[in-house]
Amino acid sequence: SSSAPSLSVFLCVACREFATMRFFAAVASATLMPDGRDYDEQCIHRLEEHHTVITTEHGDTVVNTHTGERVVLPPCPTKADVGYYSSWIVDTVSLHPSIGRMATNWTVPAAPESRGPVPGMSSVYLFNGLEDGSNRHDSTFILQPVLSYGKSGCILNPLAGWRFTAFFVLGSGRAYCGKVIEVEEGDQLQGRMTKTGDSWMIEADAGAKGVSTHTVSGGLAVTAAYITIEGMVIYNCKALPKEDLVFSANSLSDSQGKALEPQWKTEIYHQECKPAVTLHGNDVTVSWGASDVVV
Repeated sequence: SSSAPSLSVFLCVACREFATMRFFAAVASATLMPDGRDYDEQCIHRLEEHHTVITTEHGDTVVNTHTGERVVLPPCPTKADVGYYSSWIVDTVSLHPSIGRMATNWTVPAAPESRGPVPGMSSVYLFNGLEDGSNRHDSTFILQPVLSYGKSGCILNPLAGWRFTAFFVLGSGRAYCGKVIEVEEGDQLQGRMTKTGDSWMIEADAGAKGVSTHTVSGGLAVTAAYITIEGMVIYNCKALPKEDLVFSANSLSDSQGKALEPQWKTEIYHQECKPAVTLHGNDVTVSWGASDVVV
């Protein structure tokens, strides 16, 4: 989690050439993740299934649950930086003393009309997620089933279409992602995060298309549930989904399995495309008031 980056990325049309050069210089040494931070490539771990990450303040251990192989990882030598080029645009958050499960349904929308002034520059991320802390600025990790369009730290192809992936990202510098599932407009998705004992399972479930999973243990305590839209290098509102997004049947429970009533509070970080959030029962709808604005 991080504070919003400079609005110059979103507003300065005259600075596009300069920003383009800075952008490609940045991705040469670091990779952008959906938590709004830049991560060194050496600290991003793209895992297939059958892996568990045991995380501690002294480092992580990656365990292959099929073979038993264990790889010990010290703390990342470089801490994740606040993403100059990547920012949450709008979120709605529900805070609770303890959260043990979150599940959300949504549908893959039509692809954005633009990929940015340079093809492959812009990306968008849609997800539900869980964090510790009382706000984005004091959290130390995020669990995320992420629907992405374009590049991310887990997906290196800047021209990638819709992909659904389980993420576990640490503010201290390491990021982990499960198998990448290719999805398309109209596919029904469910993002789930479930705590069992001291372990969390993150599931990006695309039904017949497959499930991306990631398991992390270490007794992580969660207090904040999010629905979030994030953009990377958004110069035009056409780089965002062109239709309302409905995150439906949101379900929360505490660490004892007792149902929680979400108490959503919305924060808008970038006003340019006029994002708005409306609530109806257990559904959260994110909409845009402008779709053709060059920002």
